[in-house]
Amino acid sequence: MIKHTKKFLLQALKIVFSAGIIYWLVSSGKLNFSALRALLAPGPAAMALSLVALNLFLASERWRVLIKSQGLKAKSWPVFKLSLIGIFFNFAMPGGVGGDVIKGYYFARQNPGSKVVAVTSILMDRVMGLFAMILMALLVMVYDMDHITHVPSLMTLFWFILALFLGFSVALAMVFSQQLYKKNILKKAINLLPLSEKFLKLYESMHLYGRQGKRILWVILLSLITQSCAILFLYLVGITAGYNDISLKTYFLVAPLGFMATAIPISPAGVGVGQAAFYFLFNIYNGKTSDLGPTTITAFQVGTFLVSLLGAFFYLRFKGHSEISDLEQVS
Repeated sequence: MIKHTKKFLLQALKIVFSAGIIYWLVSSGKLNFSALRALLAPGPAAMALSLVALNLFLASERWRVLIKSQGLKAKSWPVFKLSLIGIFFNFAMPGGVGGDVIKGYYFARQNPGSKVVAVTSILMDRVMGLFAMILMALLVMVYDMDHITHVPSLMTLFWFILALFLGFSVALAMVFSQQLYKKNILKKAINLLPLSEKFLKLYESMHLYGRQGKRILWVILLSLITQSCAILFLYLVGITAGYNDISLKTYFLVAPLGFMATAIPISPAGVGVGQAAFYFLFNIYNGKTSDLGPTTITAFQVGTFLVSLLGAFFYLRFKGHSEISDLEQVS
């Protein structure tokens, strides 16, 4: 009872936090809903939703590649349906269970004995997606270094992103390394930690992905293409809403950083946090105040929610979907 109450209060706090940011952005004129009206025309709306659907499908394919690397059969359509269910619950779940847990739960149900693969594949999917975001932001900053060096705040951000990239690269290299694995170097270090048994199981599982080098490279490439679809969506929204003075490379720099902020689980589906992050990042990069950032990410979140409603449909068609309430209580 106490655990359930804590989860409810935490979720309520996240919703209040998210609503507070949205209210501040709207009341201060930093979020311009009227600019989104032009996107309601049939042509732009169809193109925008197609980009969102492609973005979500490619993200699902990235997860499927990771599942297949562990020797399990996984077809595109069933995995995509599970992904849509997870995305829907990122928006709609009132309790403490995230969409990743939901889709992992159903995957394990459909594939008996695959619980470990379900957990580690979802974790690796998140890790590789974040790594690709950092990589894309770093590549664009290097490409536009002339502009970066003239803005102190952007230069600070560049060193931070570079440090993140190097840290991620070293960590992944250590986890995937055959030499370290054979010499039990990381295992000995993990044994010194609290909950060492769980961390050892996680390390063992994640290490297996490193033996599929080509698949890992394919996962990174899929991540970059997936991000590109989302960025093209933001660019389409910006152009349709009348922000014609912002170059495409600006979106390619700002969007990965903004999406990294939305991945932090402090609000439902990143709503609120994304608006604030995109607002400040676009303004820092462009050197002027604009409501472009909150406008574009709001459109993306709305588009993602609309497509994720298919996930609600697929969820209702699953037998025993009421077990989600039981899953929430034990998580």
